[in-house]
Amino acid sequence: MKPRISVNQLGEYMMATPTRRRQIVKDQKNPPPFKSTRYRDAREVIAEHIASNMVDDAAALAAAEALRENTDGGDFAVQDRIHSAHAITAFLDICEDIKLGALTAVRVDTFSSDGLELAGVKVVMRPEALLLDPATQEVVGCVKLHFSRTQPLDGRSAAYVATALRAHLEHNLSAPGTVNPDRCYVVDIATRSILSAPKANKRRLGDLGAACEEIKDRWFGV
Repeated sequence: MKPRISVNQLGEYMMATPTRRRQIVKDQKNPPPFKSTRYRDAREVIAEHIASNMVDDAAALAAAEALRENTDGGDFAVQDRIHSAHAITAFLDICEDIKLGALTAVRVDTFSSDGLELAGVKVVMRPEALLLDPATQEVVGCVKLHFSRTQPLDGRSAAYVATALRAHLEHNLSAPGTVNPDRCYVVDIATRSILSAPKANKRRLGDLGAACEEIKDRWFGV
């Protein structure tokens, strides 16, 4: 399998200890099945809320309450729905800091979006929403969510994630000069923080490339 890593995990990798870095690569190469299903309900509800321009919280709040009341399945399923409900309400508390203005938000599952290759590693982006210029339909920005409570993104990690997202939009989805770094949002649910891509990105892109070289070297040894 070709080396690959999710952009959120790459952001964590940038600030992680050597031991944690090795574990991140190991988990990306052989992902535990339960991790891929975590917060699926929250992603769906929040992505839909963003695509509705976040003008009415009622539907998202109702969805969160329904998740809390649903006791079907085993303990993991029940707990995941509770955590998803908490994530939805946490997002609603901070989402006014995502400035859509006149931009059109669309869910990524309705829009083509590939990953970005850095130093032989595919960085999987999968933002929850893309932000489009309503006149030209060009991609201007995006919204990416991070849910982990045990490994939240600090400001430096989130800046790397936002930088990678910006590069992805510029290389794969938009015309030159169209992407606005201020509209490339990373939302960390656990810390209730929202960060946009830094305007100066050359050094960070170099750091990301160097990290991906290291990930590629580790990949075949874990």
